Amino acid sequence: MHMRRQIHIPLFLYQFCLLSHGLSGSYSDDQQRLVKDMFQGYNKLIRPGELNEKTVVKFGINLAVIIYVNDQQQVMKINGYLDLSWKDERLRFDRSTYGANLSTLRLPSNKVWQPEIALVSTTDGNYGPTYRCNLLISPQGEIQWVPPFISKSSCTINPRFFPFDEQVCVMYFRSLTYSSNELEINVPSNIFEIKDYRNQSSGTWDLIEAPIFAQRKVIGGVQRDFVECHLRLRRKSLFYVVTILLPCILISFLSGFVFLLPSKGKTNVCLSILFAIVVFLLLMSNILPPADVLPLLSEFLFFTFIMNVLSAFFTVIAINISYRSSNTHTMPAPVRVVFLQVLPMVLCMRRPTRHKKTHMHMHRAGELLPMQLPRQIDPYSRTGIYRNPHCSSQTVMMQNEYTRECGSDNKRRNSPILPLCLSPAPARRTINTSPLLVSQRSIESVIAKEAQMLADLLADIPGYNHALKAVAYIADNMRQKTNLEESSEDWRFVSQVIDRLLLWVFFIVTSAGSMGIILNSPYLFDYVVPMHQL
Repeated sequence: MHMRRQIHIPLFLYQFCLLSHGLSGSYSDDQQRLVKDMFQGYNKLIRPGELNEKTVVKFGINLAVIIYVNDQQQVMKINGYLDLSWKDERLRFDRSTYGANLSTLRLPSNKVWQPEIALVSTTDGNYGPTYRCNLLISPQGEIQWVPPFISKSSCTINPRFFPFDEQVCVMYFRSLTYSSNELEINVPSNIFEIKDYRNQSSGTWDLIEAPIFAQRKVIGGVQRDFVECHLRLRRKSLFYVVTILLPCILISFLSGFVFLLPSKGKTNVCLSILFAIVVFLLLMSNILPPADVLPLLSEFLFFTFIMNVLSAFFTVIAINISYRSSNTHTMPAPVRVVFLQVLPMVLCMRRPTRHKKTHMHMHRAGELLPMQLPRQIDPYSRTGIYRNPHCSSQTVMMQNEYTRECGSDNKRRNSPILPLCLSPAPARRTINTSPLLVSQRSIESVIAKEAQMLADLLADIPGYNHALKAVAYIADNMRQKTNLEESSEDWRFVSQVIDRLLLWVFFIVTSAGSMGIILNSPYLFDYVVPMHQL
């Protein structure tokens, strides 16, 4: 029994191999006989059907990959395959005659008649499929042909809302030789088949819709069937926002913050910003196609360019004002009121307070001149007269003696240092220790008389007049220099007020303009789920 089992197993395998070889041989013979009988007298140049009948072709398209969309050249390149099917009565066969296992016949596409449907919107001259695969023939004469293709089709780009834009690329298919009376194209499914596209979607575009429409148009007096395949694509804008839009927004605000810089560095910053904007404009010209429509991003860059030019213009004016002085310009009263009083309060600007001037009198050629000297109340004086703290104690004693005797002897000659130590006391202040209140007017008259007495005393000294003129000349120069510095400070403060005002104006205008331009895109907040995610 054990030996019989070892013998029967090889015999069984041998019988199975002979049976399968016989079946395969008969299948191949049946197929050869079918092809010979089917194409006997068959002419692939003749359209299927009767002369007055239409050949109906069912059209479908499967999208595999969106390779790219070139905005500059307005070209779309995709990968996919067509799905064409039609019926040819001459290719019908009986399965029982040629074997029950022969359900489908696969033949090269150049063996049978074809409807010659081509992509007429191509840009590279490739109208048909890139690979001519076999077609399938059923026993009822139904032919199905699914050729793959890689095609470049024209795609009209509207850059108005770039980078938040949508583009609709249209592919046109039609028969090159047959009219609508001879060939009718039907579209069973009104959308693209995207089962292959789901696994390899585009990284730069989202496919929103992919409808298919069958239409008829008259071309050259002949009516022909057309198939329009629309691809509605929305751009993925994150890359452009980070690399172009966000830097442009920051640059636009830099044009306003230039007014916070000192006068020496403003123009350099304005020119640097201007060059940066020009670089971005050149970059945009290389990305987008030349069109009659101005893109939003280019419009925003042009707006930033204008604001930068205006900031440079006002910067030059502010620098010119900051370098003015009383020698070259006189500040009008309205300018002084508006820019030194009103606008600083509105703009919350505070100017450092100036020290008030106090004057003493010095004689020059018979006239009295005001001269600024420090004053201090002498707490030990009973007259309420201010005393110079730099005077010596001997001078103080002379001052007290003069105070007691000046009323009785107006002709008294005194020391030339004495008048310089005296200064008028304000009328509103008195010293409690003084029994006699001396008014400011009486003190000024006393000082005037003493100055006159000192002038009469020193008039006979050689060189006195020349020394007095020299001192007066120095005092005038110091006073003019002080006035010049004060005028220059006023002009500089006016320049600062203008800078602060322009800072707020540019910030508000730039913010409003940027938001008005960028938010104008209808697709900015309109989120649509792509087809491959449905």
